[in-house]
Amino acid sequence: MKEPFSQTGGGVAVRLGADERQVLRGLTEVIEAAGDADGRFAYTAHPDDADAEHGYRALLGDSLDTARGEDRATMTATLDAKVLDEEAAMAWMRVIGDARIALAHRLGIEDDGWEEARDPTDPETALLMYLGYLQDTLVRVLT
Repeated sequence: MKEPFSQTGGGVAVRLGADERQVLRGLTEVIEAAGDADGRFAYTAHPDDADAEHGYRALLGDSLDTARGEDRATMTATLDAKVLDEEAAMAWMRVIGDARIALAHRLGIEDDGWEEARDPTDPETALLMYLGYLQDTLVRVLT
């Protein structure tokens, strides 16, 4: 089986078929439908210090949401690319991760070991597993 991603002199080679790329086109919709996924997309820098957390939020503002939107735009713009530069590959990795969080939320997954308890033929479970494979391969290629 050919790996979906590999290192190349000019970046990350993408070996995905049209059907696979079409699935990836739908990830933004999956993420947006999840909202904040019951706080799974929230990041707390100072969970034990409300004042520090307030200061952090004042500095951070909406930059995390903006960065996530930029990642989705980058992925959408490069979905047909045969080679990704490192910045685009990192954006793909983050969007795939966000989609996995959204799907896990939708499926009610909260703990490790969920794979054994789920029906792998369920379309959303299969998508979650596939995205895990893609993200794992992409992480290996980038490191």
